[in-house]
Amino acid sequence: MKIKSNAAPHEISSPFFQLNKEFCATFERYMAKKGGLVKGKYNARSFLIFGKIEHPESWDLMYKKSTFTNSGNLLLSAKSQGLLTMATWSTTIANSGFPSFSIRKRKKRNLLRILLSKNVTALNIGKGYILEAKSGVLNPSFYDMVLVLKPLFEDKKIYTINFKKNKLTIELRSENHHFDVFDNILDIFKAKAKKNPED
Repeated sequence: MKIKSNAAPHEISSPFFQLNKEFCATFERYMAKKGGLVKGKYNARSFLIFGKIEHPESWDLMYKKSTFTNSGNLLLSAKSQGLLTMATWSTTIANSGFPSFSIRKRKKRNLLRILLSKNVTALNIGKGYILEAKSGVLNPSFYDMVLVLKPLFEDKKIYTINFKKNKLTIELRSENHHFDVFDNILDIFKAKAKKNPED
């Protein structure tokens, strides 16, 4: 399937439509290079697009943008608009050796929890994040992944990272694709698969 426009005729001349169209076209080109599949819709206000690749694990990618205005007029300044831009990258990892964990932005209400819990620690990479792990020391592949994500932590683009029941989900709040970072994550798992072909 392809990513298709569901824009009304009057939206097609909007610069916002052109920006969303190009974002989706870039996503399609990237996924095609990976031999992946895509689907989704876009218009001047929003897009919701999905991709799936095998590299070597099956990865699901989702990018979403929603623009809200009080008047419904897209020609208003950005200050009068509400904007949600997000992405999720997820995969299932069998025999990862990871304990269940979550990383998220630290909020003031988390401070007491950090002080009282043995399972919650401030993350040394990217100020303002906390790591909660249920057991043990996380393995080297985990630290490699966190290091690769360092630019997104520093720019506060990471929203959450969760690993539970063998499913890893990385959620971003960003207006960009960040394919360079995603490629580095794929390289880590590809290298792990070569070292442990039986996994």
